[in-house]
Amino acid sequence: MRPTLVSFSLGEHEFALHAYGFLVGLGFAVAIIRLWRVGRRMGMDGGRLLDLAFWCLVTGVLGSRLAFVLLNGRAFADACLAGTGTAAGSRFAGCWAALRFWEGGLVFYGGVIASGAVMLWFCRRERWSFWTLGDLAAPALALGHAFGRLGCFLAGCCFGAPSAAWWAPSFPAGSVAFDELQADGVLPAGANHTPPLHPTQLYEAAGELVLFAALLWLQGRWSRPDPRRPDRAVRPGALLLTYAAGYAALRFAVEVFRGDAARGFVTALHTPALARLLGLPADHPLFLSVSQLISVLVLLAVGVALAWRRRAALPAPGRWS
Repeated sequence: MRPTLVSFSLGEHEFALHAYGFLVGLGFAVAIIRLWRVGRRMGMDGGRLLDLAFWCLVTGVLGSRLAFVLLNGRAFADACLAGTGTAAGSRFAGCWAALRFWEGGLVFYGGVIASGAVMLWFCRRERWSFWTLGDLAAPALALGHAFGRLGCFLAGCCFGAPSAAWWAPSFPAGSVAFDELQADGVLPAGANHTPPLHPTQLYEAAGELVLFAALLWLQGRWSRPDPRRPDRAVRPGALLLTYAAGYAALRFAVEVFRGDAARGFVTALHTPALARLLGLPADHPLFLSVSQLISVLVLLAVGVALAWRRRAALPAPGRWS
């Protein structure tokens, strides 16, 4: 694990390039480039697409960080109130922790909700079809998110429960996983790494890449409707809804193997027999984290959207507004 990729000193100040921030930024860049290139091929204004991408980036980061801070409000409040010293900088140093998102701590669903609201507003202003634009953005979102999860792995955040599997890594001192488990008193005195943990970050990154490949395949197939069966034409929005359902199912499953307390629980349900079957500690709660609840709500929303759109008239091919 490499929470910090590069660090250097400039005078009395030390600067570091954090793996999490770098890979999240790289994920955004890859997603934006793909959105711009495919959008241009479809005849869309590239400049407006970049404007939309910029505002989705800003609101996505703010929304995902806000969701993380709200889920861990007590910890951030304690860090803020624990400041010491007389100088304002030292007295309130802990209060700035909520802003240091590049060190880890973004909730994906919070970012999706925030950037989705901006995307809906932008489409109304530009008279674009939200569903068609969503189809365009879905593969890019899946690909970009995979890079972000690699950043989580290098930083050690969003880590998994203890595992005896041969592929389970241990996280060293200085990683988020080590610091959190040490603060919880899980690690023995003198430990310099965590016990082997499920690499849930890699599970989700792999799932996102599979979802990205599936969306590309469906995009190619659905873009070539059968002229003999025009009634079977795929409606705009099908790719976006497929991504939403696929990611919700993936996230629900990965949450079962998560071991970090930062994700929060609506209620902690223990099923020892199932936990042991999955190779997890018997006292490990499998359900119901906040993200699992959101995943269930997303799946329900996808079902409602599919039922509603089945009754709607099919728009003319190529229509954007």
